Amino acid sequence: MLEVLERLLKDVGGFKIYSSTDVAFAVADAVVRCFSDAGNLSEAVRSVLALIEGLINTRPTSVISLNVAKRLVERAEALVRAGESKEGVAKALATEAAALKRELENLIAVAAALGARRVRDGSTIMTCSYSKSVKALFSRLKSEGKRVRAIVTESRPGGEGVAMAEELSDLGFETELIVDSAARFFMKDVDVVVVGAEAIAANGAVINKIGTSLIALAAHEARVRTFVIATTHKFSTETVFGELVRLPVVEGAALLLGLERVKGVSAKCPLFDVTPPRYIDAIVTERGVVAPEAALLLVKEVYGWPTAMDAVSCARRLVEVVERERPG
Repeated sequence: MLEVLERLLKDVGGFKIYSSTDVAFAVADAVVRCFSDAGNLSEAVRSVLALIEGLINTRPTSVISLNVAKRLVERAEALVRAGESKEGVAKALATEAAALKRELENLIAVAAALGARRVRDGSTIMTCSYSKSVKALFSRLKSEGKRVRAIVTESRPGGEGVAMAEELSDLGFETELIVDSAARFFMKDVDVVVVGAEAIAANGAVINKIGTSLIALAAHEARVRTFVIATTHKFSTETVFGELVRLPVVEGAALLLGLERVKGVSAKCPLFDVTPPRYIDAIVTERGVVAPEAALLLVKEVYGWPTAMDAVSCARRLVEVVERERPG
């Protein structure tokens, strides 16, 4: 089981899984496997704790994954306290994980429908990175018969914008792929910017793939509206109390083209950046379109007040419950 978890975390940390929603799906499956593959409950819950702690170390920006893991851990705790066996917990969590995936897909579709109302027929949309929510928006535009053009930045260092551009083209949209540094140059041709999100802080700041903030800044300068499309699962409750979302930085030349041939030069590749709320016109969620300044109110509505404990704390409590009440 540890090998499976290590492989998953390596893929997540190496940005081989582009969409944060897809990361959440993989994490949900991994939590279920922690119970189905473990020899006993104690081994299962310790594997879950290792998974969540590893996730925070490798992709701390993926708030949706942590929120999904937390929900499954809370469900597992209720089952353990009720005396359910390891096999019973695994079966129930598999059902819960499947329901969670359907729920997320449905909520993304709702947010996409709301976002489509903000896009006029004939518009040119600029986007970046790879986002299931942005792709859902384009799918919705297609179903509504709106003809739009897409401009997609390549999204270095991972280059996942290339995959995004290809999929938008496959949907039938006229699509242009541009280098990241040309975003400001092409902004004169853009009617609206639409991006996804890795996480949304309580003050409305948006954490997304590196380069997003530069696009939003260029759009702000050109008076082009910028929309963020994301479900409320991506809202970070910890930021309510001033905690910061840690942004991972990959060191080394592996992700930089050609630099492996250069000697005596260090390389750093930040994977995400923060876009201040003043450069965002609205955040489109399944609960409606809100101003970034209203993010705190939405967090309160969705998660309650004060906000509950985080995923790691929930996992640690689950370990304590098992080892205290269900040893062996």
